[in-house]
Amino acid sequence: MSATIDRDTTPESTVTPKVTANRRLNLRERAASLGMVWVLIILVITAIILNPRFLNPGNLINLLTQNAPVGIIAVGMTFIIIAGGFDLSVAAVLAIGGVSYATLSHMMPAGPAILITLVIGFLLGLINALLITKAKVNAFIATLATASLFSGLTLLYTNSKPVSMAPGGYDFLSDADFLGAPLSVWLLAVLVAAGWFALSKTVYGRGIYAIGGNNEAARLAGLPVTSLRASTYVLTAMLAALAGIVLGSVIGVGQPGVAVGVTLNSIAIVIIGGTSLLGGEGAMWRTLIGILIFGTINNVFDILAFPQATQEVALGVIVLAAVSLDAYTRSRKRSGEA
Repeated sequence: MSATIDRDTTPESTVTPKVTANRRLNLRERAASLGMVWVLIILVITAIILNPRFLNPGNLINLLTQNAPVGIIAVGMTFIIIAGGFDLSVAAVLAIGGVSYATLSHMMPAGPAILITLVIGFLLGLINALLITKAKVNAFIATLATASLFSGLTLLYTNSKPVSMAPGGYDFLSDADFLGAPLSVWLLAVLVAAGWFALSKTVYGRGIYAIGGNNEAARLAGLPVTSLRASTYVLTAMLAALAGIVLGSVIGVGQPGVAVGVTLNSIAIVIIGGTSLLGGEGAMWRTLIGILIFGTINNVFDILAFPQATQEVALGVIVLAAVSLDAYTRSRKRSGEA
């Protein structure tokens, strides 16, 4: 009743400016939230100017194929970051996945080798999950330690040498294709779609957002906070192991030390897309934008024949810009709510 009276008695000249101001603020927030989409468009236009054949299907498929392993990890990293976590061990798990798959290729068919490698990824992710959720070790410290542990064990097992993959179709993820694209690209597409569905259309996804937004509130609401958080680390480790299989299929060996920059790149993709490092916000479509930006930048750098050091500097600048944009958007949002 009182709300009705207030609306009826509030002068229209007072309400209208407030509504207009709120609409303008929402438009600015929406424009800022889509900032990385505009960045991608500008990058694509730049790439077309530098290389008129950039949009050729062959070049686009090559772009996606090269970035499929790190993109697969970024799918899992999206779950962890939205849940308010962090994982620095994905590069080491990827190396273990590649070495395991290459080793198992000499013992059994591809199907069982993939399944066992994914189980190994599951167990490695479970170690991270138990350290973080049960032992209450800070996620940064826990995954930094396990990254060193996993990497060291892999180097000891392989004597720091690559493990060759057996002949006989174990490279089917990169060699076989469907509708002109390698299976690794389709695998990435399916995982992005599945991740989008899980985050946006399921109770599980709403739980991930809830624990990332306010862990204590989610616990008081009765959500299984420990299980939800643990699941993100297990999922990401399994995807990192799968990325190792894909990378092994591409290069034909399991490299124990090949994935030095994968951790930073996978986190960068998620942040560049617009998912907040503070947790509780983000989306899988943003990670897809991040993958495309990351791949386009690498493609442009290849065209310009930039050295690796220059690429790393540029990536660092882009990550800083993305984080700054995220902070600016949050600041504006808080100002609008105040």
